[in-house]
Amino acid sequence: MAQHTIVGGGIIGLMCAYYLSEAGRQVTVIDRLVPGDDGQASYGNAGVLAVGSVMPLGEPGLIWQGLKMLVTADSSLSIPWRYRLAIMPWLVRLLRESSAHRQDQNAQAISKLNALSNRNWRALISDLNLQDEFRDSGWLKLFESDAAMAAMATQKPYLDAVGLSYQQLTADEVRQLEPSLGHQFRHGMLQSQAQTIRQPHRLLIRLADQLQRRGVIFLQGEAREIKPEADQFVVTGPDLKHRCSALTVCAGAWSQRLLATLGDTFPLETERGYHLQFSGHSELSRSVMHMEKHLVLSPMDDGLRMTAGVELAGLDAPADFAWVRRKVAIARQILPSVDFTEQSTWLGFRPSLPDSVPVIGAHPRWPNLTLAFGHGHLGMTQSAATGHLLAQTIQGLPSDIPIGPYRADRF
Repeated sequence: MAQHTIVGGGIIGLMCAYYLSEAGRQVTVIDRLVPGDDGQASYGNAGVLAVGSVMPLGEPGLIWQGLKMLVTADSSLSIPWRYRLAIMPWLVRLLRESSAHRQDQNAQAISKLNALSNRNWRALISDLNLQDEFRDSGWLKLFESDAAMAAMATQKPYLDAVGLSYQQLTADEVRQLEPSLGHQFRHGMLQSQAQTIRQPHRLLIRLADQLQRRGVIFLQGEAREIKPEADQFVVTGPDLKHRCSALTVCAGAWSQRLLATLGDTFPLETERGYHLQFSGHSELSRSVMHMEKHLVLSPMDDGLRMTAGVELAGLDAPADFAWVRRKVAIARQILPSVDFTEQSTWLGFRPSLPDSVPVIGAHPRWPNLTLAFGHGHLGMTQSAATGHLLAQTIQGLPSDIPIGPYRADRF
């Protein structure tokens, strides 16, 4: 049986392990954490398979929007002063991706990946008997203004092209669907194909358990260096030395640091995502997002979760929960009757590339090395397609969608 090693035990790594094991490979997954640990980006997300979210970060007018957000008191974007010089090269690349032409190309790549992942997730849920971990009630996006709703309508051609439709709702229809919402919303958009996850970390634990039952080996250790030796790699760290003939790196926001030991430079930045968990349960039957405020409220089995905005501050800066706590006032307006007593906090690191399109596929120089990272906000959503495409690449099979937009050598 052919051996394959994966560095990274988050949702991307687990999906790569699933599809490779299904293809007959003996898979070993290496991570410093156990699957479902709160140090993984997969742990604390909003719990939405957001297959209808297809627009990249880069869009026309980005520079003016960004400057406005940086000086707005309740902005959904934060870049601490101490990090602004360090992130400048990445921001320059992001601006290059903000032309109408590049936005169109990137949105097409995202939408095709999301559509494939939607099909694969549903098949995988059935195969692994995970139906009880999901709500099939869709995702509701909320708009206070006509202009915000009109801006969202620009996504429709991309969604139509891949069969990911949505239903536009009036204010009355929004309140009929979710009576506990405040009355400020004029429009809604229901993406019925977007499943929601009842408890993301529990899903990862169950996925890992299923994979272990199928023969996948989990090895706990911190990978810090990859050393090529003849036709093999040696993955090393303080408590790790592992030799392998075929390797996949999907270490999320830490992928660049690891690949730098091979001399690689990828424009991988870290979008730091926060959540606050509240003890009060709401009457929400699905996750909702206030589109103008970039704030998501998701009902979990153990309370209500709020995710809000993006902080660009790298991997090493301390958490700034004061910034995200300022968003609670917005949450109270969305759900006026909920008890917003804080239960817990979380910070995770989203691996983001300037075109908002992940790297999936072969390394440009090492034929026995493959890559899967850079999914930004959509790691959970795109994981099932990523694992599938990666397994097809490794087996030398035709891919279900064109792999070119995700190739590593595009940078």
